[in-house]
Amino acid sequence: MLWFRKENTMNTVGTRTIETERLVLRRYKVEDAEDMYNNWAGDPEVTKFLSWPTHTSAEFTKSLLTKWVSFYEDGKTYNWGITLKGDDHVIGNIAVVERDERTCSYEIGYCLGKKYWGRGIMPEALRAVIRYLFEGESDLNRIYATHDLRNTKSGRVMQKAGMTFDGVLRGSKKNNLGIHDTAYYSVLRTDLATEEDYEKLLLELKPGFFERDYVRNLPDGETPYEQILRLQSFNPKIYDKKLPANVTFGFYDGDIEELRGLVAQVVPHWPQFFTKESRIYCGYVDGKVASFCLLEDGGEHVINGVKCRVGEPGCVGTLPEYRDRGIGLTMIRNVTEIFRQELYDFSYIHYTYEPQWYAKIGYKTVLRWGNRGVVKE
Repeated sequence: MLWFRKENTMNTVGTRTIETERLVLRRYKVEDAEDMYNNWAGDPEVTKFLSWPTHTSAEFTKSLLTKWVSFYEDGKTYNWGITLKGDDHVIGNIAVVERDERTCSYEIGYCLGKKYWGRGIMPEALRAVIRYLFEGESDLNRIYATHDLRNTKSGRVMQKAGMTFDGVLRGSKKNNLGIHDTAYYSVLRTDLATEEDYEKLLLELKPGFFERDYVRNLPDGETPYEQILRLQSFNPKIYDKKLPANVTFGFYDGDIEELRGLVAQVVPHWPQFFTKESRIYCGYVDGKVASFCLLEDGGEHVINGVKCRVGEPGCVGTLPEYRDRGIGLTMIRNVTEIFRQELYDFSYIHYTYEPQWYAKIGYKTVLRWGNRGVVKE
């Protein structure tokens, strides 16, 4: 049972006590050997899917704990015993088991005594450790966990802890059952960006936004949405509407005044934003403009400590006679893919009343706001 012990140059904070609603995660003591052996390390049902062999005696467990306790001295080890509040007996383990300093990534491993299964203990511990690591290490970018594809219960732990399924690597790891296919789950620092992070981003993209007259004059209770999409994970095949051959898409290179007239049919005050210098992408039916969108460079911003380049599809509209055909959403899918190919990190939708529409291609809501500012969720 070996946890990661390579030299680490990241700004680690080490293993400190973490408390949750029901749990205390703490450093091990050599005196924990009997509990560790009896609760999980000596139980072949618990260790079946793990990479280390079942312990044969409490004495072996004690010798291992002696090493683990000594590792705490360097301040670089992350290895917790899991206890229930009010009961100091260890019932499981959670630890950082691998590090990749090139990508600033940590892998978390865990196990829990059988009689404590099915009580939500491990997701609670995993959520707490994820939060602790991101808060403690400013350069940590990604936390991930893996499981034998046949161990679906472990996968549910990762899902309940808010991790995202990344995929499966066939025959990539080995455990007590042999070489196995491995499911990977992860969480990125930007995944944990808060409402405050996104409010800051909005005000950087649109300085003084909440002081503008049209925002202050919104009716009470009217709450537009802000949405975002991480572009590296964007899959354009997520929306694949079959359109007739006479529907095409591309950048607009026609007369700007003619286009402004069409834009005014959708939103009367938008034509001012469409200039000869604008990047404009359109959907066409028989060569005529059916939908339109500005491609705007939002610049570089910091989201939860991570520098990101943001692209903005703006002034998105479809002429009334061409709506409900999939033309507008296909256009936005294409624009989003253009931003991805241009190596933007995020695509940002500002001021929309149609969050469900954008959600069809993966955008998620990060803020709602009204005439008094951000609506706190």
